[in-house]
Amino acid sequence: MRQPLPNKVWNGQVIYLRILSLCICLFLGNTAQVLAFQNESAKLITGQIIDDQGLNVPGVNILVKGSTTATVSDIDGKYRISASSSDTLVFSFIGYTTQEVAVGSQSILDITLSEDLKQLDEVIVVGYGTQKKSHMTGAVSKLQNENFGDIPILQADQLLQGKIAGVQIQNTTSEAGVSPSIRIRGNASIGASNEPLVVVDGYPTSDGLSFINPNDIESIEVLKDAASAAIYGSRGANGVIIVTTKSGVVDKPAFNFQMYAGVKNPYKVHDMLTSTEYVEMLWEEEALGAPGPTAHEQAAWSLGDNADWQQEGLQQGMISSYQLGVSGGKKDITYLISGGYNDEKGMLVNNDFQRFNLRMKMDAKLNNVVKVGVNINPSFTKNVLPASNFTDYFRTPSFMPVRHTEETSAITGIPVGDWAHGRHFNNLTYNYTLPDGTAVSEVARPWNTSNNNPLFISDNDERTKKLYRLMGSTYIQINLGKNLFFKASQGAYITSTTQEEYRNEGTNRAGDANRGLYENRLRIDLLSENILNYSKTLGDHQFSALAGFTAQKVTNDYSSIVGTNFPTDYIPTLNGATVISLEDTYTLKDESLLLSYLGRVTYSYKNKYLFSASARADGSSVFGPENRWGWFPSVSAGWVLTEEDFLNNSSFLDMLKLRGSYGVTGNNDIENYASVNRLYPNNYSFGAGTGSLTAGLAQSGATLANKAITWERTFSYNFGVDLAFLSNRFSLTAEVYKSVTDQLLLKQPTLAFTGYSEFWNNIGKIQNNGFELELRLNNITQKNFTWQTSINFATVKNELIQFSGEDRLLSYGERNEVYLAQVGQPYIQFYGYKTIGVWNTQEEIDANASNSLDRPGGLRLMDVNEDGVIDDEDRTVLGNPFPDFTWGITNNFNIGNFDLSFLIQGVQGVDVFNGDGHYNESKRMNKAYVENRWLSPEHPGDGMTPYSTNGIGWQFTDYMIEDGSYVSVRDIILGYTLPKSLTDKIKLTSLRVYGSAQNALYFTSKNYRGINPEARSTSGAYESPLVSGYQRGAFPVPRAFVFGVNVAF
Repeated sequence: MRQPLPNKVWNGQVIYLRILSLCICLFLGNTAQVLAFQNESAKLITGQIIDDQGLNVPGVNILVKGSTTATVSDIDGKYRISASSSDTLVFSFIGYTTQEVAVGSQSILDITLSEDLKQLDEVIVVGYGTQKKSHMTGAVSKLQNENFGDIPILQADQLLQGKIAGVQIQNTTSEAGVSPSIRIRGNASIGASNEPLVVVDGYPTSDGLSFINPNDIESIEVLKDAASAAIYGSRGANGVIIVTTKSGVVDKPAFNFQMYAGVKNPYKVHDMLTSTEYVEMLWEEEALGAPGPTAHEQAAWSLGDNADWQQEGLQQGMISSYQLGVSGGKKDITYLISGGYNDEKGMLVNNDFQRFNLRMKMDAKLNNVVKVGVNINPSFTKNVLPASNFTDYFRTPSFMPVRHTEETSAITGIPVGDWAHGRHFNNLTYNYTLPDGTAVSEVARPWNTSNNNPLFISDNDERTKKLYRLMGSTYIQINLGKNLFFKASQGAYITSTTQEEYRNEGTNRAGDANRGLYENRLRIDLLSENILNYSKTLGDHQFSALAGFTAQKVTNDYSSIVGTNFPTDYIPTLNGATVISLEDTYTLKDESLLLSYLGRVTYSYKNKYLFSASARADGSSVFGPENRWGWFPSVSAGWVLTEEDFLNNSSFLDMLKLRGSYGVTGNNDIENYASVNRLYPNNYSFGAGTGSLTAGLAQSGATLANKAITWERTFSYNFGVDLAFLSNRFSLTAEVYKSVTDQLLLKQPTLAFTGYSEFWNNIGKIQNNGFELELRLNNITQKNFTWQTSINFATVKNELIQFSGEDRLLSYGERNEVYLAQVGQPYIQFYGYKTIGVWNTQEEIDANASNSLDRPGGLRLMDVNEDGVIDDEDRTVLGNPFPDFTWGITNNFNIGNFDLSFLIQGVQGVDVFNGDGHYNESKRMNKAYVENRWLSPEHPGDGMTPYSTNGIGWQFTDYMIEDGSYVSVRDIILGYTLPKSLTDKIKLTSLRVYGSAQNALYFTSKNYRGINPEARSTSGAYESPLVSGYQRGAFPVPRAFVFGVNVAF
């Protein structure tokens, strides 16, 4: 049993379970009332909806007029809804004329919808409300749940990949359970967060999309410009992603079961030399005039080839998902309950991810005045984190076995079957034979390595992260009459994160003692929103207004305890530790508050002249009293030319709309208390031994106060055109935008005499501009064959236009990489030396500008300033980690009961620093490198590949700056839906089976020598937005094959 910990460590789980239990009881009680509620006068109405050509029309909205009772038609155009004889049903769908049909005595109503070529009334969810797409004046893209449940993914972020122009999803690692990064229109900050705000059913959160079950999503809207995002004020600078989850519909209970399972394998791994190949390469080099193998290298050769460490560290990954949901309702009450389990076994050994999720949602119209609802979403995730990264495997020499063999045991004295470590093979006597037959006995240190065994570390270093989440909200909406509605929402988002680690003795190179860690973080986010909505139509004039007040409070509690010197590894809990490390034990707490006032007005005249304006005032506790409030206005306008007389009767154009917008958004996503001096308490021990209970407490400066610090503000301009033609067969949206972020937030170093190391400051200005294009094509629409294509394309270019009175800033990674932020250039650029091939002879070095580290076969640096000396003044820009453009193409085919879709996605013109290649070539272990390397003046190779990247190669040069462009056949899905005649016989509503392939094909640039151009280092020094584009320990691209089934009944 674990040692009892302070009560506050467990508070998160206690609060979580109490609130979850209360919410479930309330929900089940209300659901029981819903199911018990019967309207005896209602009857079941069924039917099928087709168009003028006899094609089934799925997704038609069917509404009982004057109520909230509604449903939608299924894939076959069929529907079911409860209504009384006196009711009227309203049938509506984008592009078709709305029809109203009285129920009367009928129980079967088959409807034929006629096309309305001028209609474009898709509903778009925007901040705190909805708008017709035809009235939108901002840059908003929407993904509708037409087949979200048919896409076998664990992370909802992947739904956006390659689908929306200007939205880049980057899979920085392929480890199980790790979410990709999301960027909307590039990076707008150099010191604060660049992640977009995510709003789930009206609840704003900074946790991204990873916790949302993709099967629960009804639609995703992406707000890209300030006119649409300014209503979220201080958190809208990086764009806003609005997620609307599914709701129940008035009908008898409908069940849906979805499952899939599949396997994952690496698309590509490094092509490395074995020990034998390595030493044979050295003998070949000696024959050509290069130095022969050293004693250490020959010693390694004598051990033979014992392991392919990349394969030892990889396993066949597996993914599976099981989801079950039920929805329904009676009259004015609807409900939905869904639950699921996801499991991902990573491709790296000892890396797993599991997620359990539940969603309960209910809406009830109590009378003609009051409507209420509740939405509860608890979830639990467990992530087994890898103790070794992929670098640890491919850099381990193949002469070292996983466990000692008879041969290695005879040399090292370590028993057969014990874990092998690099240190076991050092400073021993090795016997080997030279090519001329001479027997040699020599003390050696093979490859000068003390590497630990990465499989031993993975097996003996346990790291588990558990996350309990509860997002819950309730609302009451009151009809105040005359088109005026008031909605009050209250919500809570509680997360409790625990991380447990236990390292057995010897799991690092030094062989340190065992160590245990327990960390806990409790986060309580409370939200209150109060919104008034008003709308009015007077003849040709349509007007709406919104006003509201919101308050959000976030409290964080952190606790950490570390224990060491466990007598046995069989009791890894903290009660087994003989020492509690005071230096590593702490508790912390912080709070933040955001108060907001907001408003918006929209106006339309004859559906052709459109206007919208919004404003939000945010007060944030992150900043000092004098700069606490920020003001974020926006204005936009549109002109629908196809409503004008000169285009109204056009047989070609169905929609032509021009629009423009201007707005201001903000960013306050930095640590709390930046405006006050902060001291950090440091525990220390003195007396006998480390971790002694004789303790002291010292205060050190954490962050120096800056009372003048204020909001980052982004000023955005957007101009767009929406176009549809040929009976809405083709539609196009194009955007041109420019955004300028002022008062950039950045943590900067202070002078040493202050006692503090850093402080937050507003230091400059950055600009982004770009172009976006989205094209949707209904290529073929026949009764048994349809083909639709979606194409998106986006460019973004950033520029640092001001930086705190200076013209540049240099930032450094962990391995001598240099990053330049210079006014007039992209705000991150690789900065170092250009190379012009390799030196061939010493005479060539002596006759030209050179460096003391230069040698034949080494990289030749360019004398950029032509002063005859190679020094720091010759460093220059080598590239930048931002793509020139991104794109995606999606094709959807329906042929009878078969469906086929595939997504091709690409990123072009992006530079990366391939740290893995740099390491492999410095150790001369990469096969491709061996083929091209310099060997001697007579054998110069390709003239560009050095003998080794050691020496001058450790300077930051363009030799390892590579083109990270790629094209991926990201998803291929082939499905078959059983005919209705068969599913009726087996009492099912529908049944679909499918197979899919992810990353079936993956193409990279010829210039790229790595295995995954999307991978990025994001921890340590690389967490900063100023240090980017570095690859180290890149994990292979996963290729997955999945089979699934969806059943409705």
